[in-house]
Amino acid sequence: MKMIRNIMVGLLVTAATVLSAQTADQTYTVTGEIAVRYNTRTQVDANGTVPGGVTDKYALDINVANSAKMHGTIEFLPFIKNTFSSNQDSQLSYLVECDVLNPKNPTQAKNVGRVFGIVPIDANNVYRFDDGTLKTAIFPIGTAKGFESAFKGIAMGKPPTSSGGVFAKLKKEALNVTKMVKGKAVTIPVANYDRVDFQKVVLGAGPVQIYPESVFNGALIYDYGRTAWYFENVTVSYVIDGRQYQDKLSGNIRWIESPMRATNGEGSYEFDIRVNEPAQSEVAAFAATADEADFFATDNTVPALTGTMKYKDMMQRDRVASSTINVALTSNKLTKQQVMYLSKMLFLVVVVPLNAE
Repeated sequence: MKMIRNIMVGLLVTAATVLSAQTADQTYTVTGEIAVRYNTRTQVDANGTVPGGVTDKYALDINVANSAKMHGTIEFLPFIKNTFSSNQDSQLSYLVECDVLNPKNPTQAKNVGRVFGIVPIDANNVYRFDDGTLKTAIFPIGTAKGFESAFKGIAMGKPPTSSGGVFAKLKKEALNVTKMVKGKAVTIPVANYDRVDFQKVVLGAGPVQIYPESVFNGALIYDYGRTAWYFENVTVSYVIDGRQYQDKLSGNIRWIESPMRATNGEGSYEFDIRVNEPAQSEVAAFAATADEADFFATDNTVPALTGTMKYKDMMQRDRVASSTINVALTSNKLTKQQVMYLSKMLFLVVVVPLNAE
């Protein structure tokens, strides 16, 4: 069994390398805007309690690789606790239209379907895709067949502060995060953090059949001290033309605030998401030691999604009431499929954890 497993791992790694090599010279962009209204922060009663039915609304308009556009809304309904259980269960509601763009003229778009449905979120802040109805539904158009593809799995988010269960204990042990810098491994310790754990989270296929279902496992770690997200043992599995691929994600997404954010509302996420990052080289072992500042340096020689999400926030006292977010990301040595599954992960699955403060 061990020999068979090693052969399978080798096939997965080799397949991922071949797929990347096929489009090594291609560059794809992810651009657009997200408008967020945090109604759960502004529409509260005299006691500061959120009334039932009030949602935070995320309006998306995202162009992925000049190939497809996702535009529509995601609404977050918060959990409201009472003495014994809940007055309101939490959920995400999706209605996101999917357009295909004309590769010869990306200003021309045709709607082909939508991502829609509900994802329940339990009292421990676990996103239960398995128990929800979220799916991609694509209509038959011309010679292209229609199809449906469901989102599945669970994602464990930040547990309530009052929780004493297993989810609250996930963040108690310090950990080390490692990243390759110019071929040399750099490790930083992280003590104060939260996490989003993916357990076989299946992202639906589409909006066209060249974009397969993708299965995420691993965790996103948020480091409060450095205001950064890291990827911990995150793998993505998918099938193209009958061949199985498995990618490993690493790198970081770092939050940088304007010194004048309290008055100008500005800040940005800086992205360096790496896909199948090369291992440490023999030459790098003799190079000078890299420091923590190097950990957050962008390396354009490795397969990655880099760029920014720039925020213009409207503040209400010390909290963000609404945000306008400009998305400007660029791929390096990634395939369209890899850019698409990263976009779905960022804008459909973790859009609330990335933005909720």
